[in-house]
Amino acid sequence: MIARLYRLAVLAAALMTSTVLVADEEILYWMVDDSSTVSWWNEEGGRESGSVSEFLDTFGTPEEGSAFAARIRVTGGNIQDGEDVFLDLYIPGYGVDTGGGAYGVEFSDVGSYWGAGVPTGNQSPSGDYAAGSPEFCFTIELGNLDSSDNWTTVAYGDPASYTSLSAYIHETFDLNPGQFAVWTSASFSTDVPEPSSGLLLLIGGALLALRRKP
Repeated sequence: MIARLYRLAVLAAALMTSTVLVADEEILYWMVDDSSTVSWWNEEGGRESGSVSEFLDTFGTPEEGSAFAARIRVTGGNIQDGEDVFLDLYIPGYGVDTGGGAYGVEFSDVGSYWGAGVPTGNQSPSGDYAAGSPEFCFTIELGNLDSSDNWTTVAYGDPASYTSLSAYIHETFDLNPGQFAVWTSASFSTDVPEPSSGLLLLIGGALLALRRKP
């Protein structure tokens, strides 16, 4: 939490001393709400499915200072295997929180809506990953962020190419983006995309660590 607050303070100070406005930037609009489904393994080794909130409820109440959040991982293109790259986030009234994408957007209630970025969507600069060969792909990850800003991924959406998301990409930041279509992954799974045995072991241990004892 401390690292996130520090970055926002620095960002606000920089914007107060600058008159530069960001414009004509390609922006991906995205969010996670409870219309998506999650497929996961239960403690008995069986497969279950339910809404995002039902899945997160299986972990119990988050520890003090921690929260569940969503972020977008970028792969493909010239990104090396194992390299962590995430879409940044635009914060209305502050600007682009460079590097803040790694910490994601926390799930919360906004009026009658629940999710991460509801109801109008998060805005993430995406122009650096415009369609090319090989093409970049975006994957929404659900995770837990603890009080020390350590992220643990608990579920993955289906990877989507830059081209396939063209309907959700626009060319400006907007303080009132309600008229734009917003991307949300229809389904999530606890299975790691293109898994390796090491990654599966790591995720399995993280899931057990997150689950509260009865």
